[in-house]
Amino acid sequence: MKHGSRISHEYRIAILIIALALALCALPVSAITVTDDAGTTITLNTTPERIVSLSPSNTEILAALGLIYKVVGVTDVCDYPPEVKNKTRVGGYSAISIEKVAAVKPDLVIASDKTPKETVSRIKETGLPVIVVAPKNVDHVLRDIGMIGRITGTETRAEDLAATITRRIAKVSAVPGSNSPTVAHVVYYKPLTVSGNATMQNDIISRTGGTNVFAGRNGWNTISLEEFLLANPDIIIVSGGGGMDSSGRDVILDDFMTNPQYASLSAVKNHHVYAINADIISRPGPRIADAAEEVSRIISAVEEDSVEQQPRTVPGTTAKTPGLSAIIAVLGFIAVVIAIRK
Repeated sequence: MKHGSRISHEYRIAILIIALALALCALPVSAITVTDDAGTTITLNTTPERIVSLSPSNTEILAALGLIYKVVGVTDVCDYPPEVKNKTRVGGYSAISIEKVAAVKPDLVIASDKTPKETVSRIKETGLPVIVVAPKNVDHVLRDIGMIGRITGTETRAEDLAATITRRIAKVSAVPGSNSPTVAHVVYYKPLTVSGNATMQNDIISRTGGTNVFAGRNGWNTISLEEFLLANPDIIIVSGGGGMDSSGRDVILDDFMTNPQYASLSAVKNHHVYAINADIISRPGPRIADAAEEVSRIISAVEEDSVEQQPRTVPGTTAKTPGLSAIIAVLGFIAVVIAIRK
């Protein structure tokens, strides 16, 4: 009896060990914890299979990570890549429908700094996990690509994407010097709205060798015409493309080149006003590499143009300005006329 009792006791212990092992196996080994751009820590016990994106840039990041098939809801302004056109629309930047978000039953909602805080809170109240992704510069975009990669189980692909973006931007990087062209990025023209510091555009301009003439401004700022004329940038880059006008015209560029109030600007007189698609230069997503390459081409072209326009001098001589030569010639002519009359 004692022997049988001992076996029974050992059997029970074995059963308990097996049960404990099974319980441990049942725990969410794929659980991942991240801290988002709002400073909130979120933990998901499983890899999300249904994702709602509340900004175009986040939608583009998800697509670049090969996750577009998991996206079940997007905003009205999410339009890239083309595959998102058939996704369920849940509202605009600041008018998200909580009901529509809940209806698509997401495992994860990715908001942005454009998503009202009240909306984020209400979505969380429904029990849905929400992360806020709101990068302000190139480094932040790379960081957030990694964060989205971790929480969606695509960390390796996110690392590869970040490395590719970093490599492309590095190829066009240049350190601004004392003679670097000054650049203004105009977000809109009625009223005049420009990109100051702590913006994606400012970061791209400085990385590619330009000097943001409105770097003293914080964020995106509305300025007066007088302020813009006084700044007199060498280069004006405007947000263009179909996102700015239903006709697809680059309306801001047209206004700068045809409106007499801008005629005195150096950039206008030298035809150094350029349009870059607003979706490329304004969305903090994978296409920031495209934006950096375009801005670099513009700055390089203007620098080459400036070199060609500089007066050439013969070694050992000093170049005379056309204005001084003209004055000397006129004075000489007047002296001859006076001498003849006398």
